[in-house]
Amino acid sequence: MPVNPGPDELRPWWRGWAGLGALVLVLALLAGGAWWLLRPSAQKDTCSPGTPDLVWRGSGAERECVGVMNETAYSFDPQLRDITERIAKENRRVRDQWEKPGSGRSRVPYVKVALLTPMTTSDSSALPIEEIRTSLEGAYTAQCRANGCPGLSAAASTGIHGKRPQVQLILASEGRNQAHWRPVVEQLAGLTKGRHPLVAVAGLGVSIPETQDAAVELSKRKIPAIGAVLTATNLDAERLFKVSPSNTDYARALRQHLDKLPAEQRRGYLVFDSRDDNFVQTMRKAYDEVFADYIDKRRVSFVGAAGRKHEGVPKLFFNAVNNICLTKSELVFYAGRGRDLADLVRALSTRGQCGHDKPITIAAGSTGAVQQADEVMGLLKDNRITILEASATDSERWIKGVHAPSGFKPFYQSFQDLKFPDSALSDGYAIMHHDAVLTAVWATRIVTAQTGRENPDVQDVFNQITNLHDAGRVPAAGGELSFDDASAGWPHNKPVPMIQVPAAGGTPPPPYRTP
Repeated sequence: MPVNPGPDELRPWWRGWAGLGALVLVLALLAGGAWWLLRPSAQKDTCSPGTPDLVWRGSGAERECVGVMNETAYSFDPQLRDITERIAKENRRVRDQWEKPGSGRSRVPYVKVALLTPMTTSDSSALPIEEIRTSLEGAYTAQCRANGCPGLSAAASTGIHGKRPQVQLILASEGRNQAHWRPVVEQLAGLTKGRHPLVAVAGLGVSIPETQDAAVELSKRKIPAIGAVLTATNLDAERLFKVSPSNTDYARALRQHLDKLPAEQRRGYLVFDSRDDNFVQTMRKAYDEVFADYIDKRRVSFVGAAGRKHEGVPKLFFNAVNNICLTKSELVFYAGRGRDLADLVRALSTRGQCGHDKPITIAAGSTGAVQQADEVMGLLKDNRITILEASATDSERWIKGVHAPSGFKPFYQSFQDLKFPDSALSDGYAIMHHDAVLTAVWATRIVTAQTGRENPDVQDVFNQITNLHDAGRVPAAGGELSFDDASAGWPHNKPVPMIQVPAAGGTPPPPYRTP
């Protein structure tokens, strides 16, 4: 016979609705706790609140911020704070012209152009922070000229085809040695769709294997890429273009100049960096091809200390100096990174100890390598050493109007309007990054003018870059550049001025131009 529970035999609390509610609460707290434990892994990896697309990579001394910055500024380095804030502010202004144009005004369409480059540095990274800053200043100047930023004079804004679409400049940080290019390219590929697509990538850092890999992947994603200071002749991808001369062009420009020397001064010695670095390897190859009769078998290697895989000590140019003394060479062909050049000068300044009393000329091809000469200017003058650089730019003379490209004057006016100092032009990085972004904008605007489409896509822009010749050539700060589908991405008609340190007097001859 069933027995009913008496008044003192109540059901335990956890078996009723109260228990069920408590169980739900506990499970919710556990789930919330699990979520909270997992959540910080994403949050703590974010470089700053409001920048979810920028994350920390690496650990210890290798920890650095990589990813994509758009409308919320992140400085990456104290020296980049001002320029990154200005770029983010302009990106917000561009967005606002579309989202809230104001009473009586129509929406202004916009697209995105990314600047892929290192934003962080170390003592041995190929790009010092000064060159990164000037790169951003040059790219921002191109953006402002395209958008008609407030404060630009009318003369400064000329040269950009049309007025629409406007441009957001996306900063894509790939790490000090470009090691984190893959996740960043993945992020950029995700921006190529939608109402305001990414249409091109500019910059791409320096000529190293990681640049080649990134360019190939961008091509696979159908994204056109425009290198700013890439000169290595073995950098090649289906959709990779460059606004710089190649290392072969640098060598040919030097040959045009050095052939004027007396025969006895053409005895050259090749000093080359032996690392796996596209720039130094192809610079060496260019010297061998163009100056075979100058160099013959006279050559010696060193291991550079700046840039990728920095295991060298270039202060020990011991073999180079001894061999140059032995052969009495008066001409040194330098195939190395600019940041190692000053140590070669220091080493050559001791050559008197081994009986070499003749003047020496160091021939180099680079964008801005001669900037390293400032710290050894006294040694250059006291020891009769001259650096002769085939360069992508010559801002000091161009400011004075000497052989200045037609597009330099309006660029320079813009640069002044934006309150950047002339000294920021001396390394060439501002001019070259301006020209890379300008090329992307020029192609985009021509597509819009021809099709009437507000938002071209990556295929449209790629096709148009190959048509930027004849009447469509780009009036860049560094020359009136032409591109087609038969030049492996290199520009036609790019001037290659010669810079001498210490400076020579008189007016230089017209510069070599790329074929």
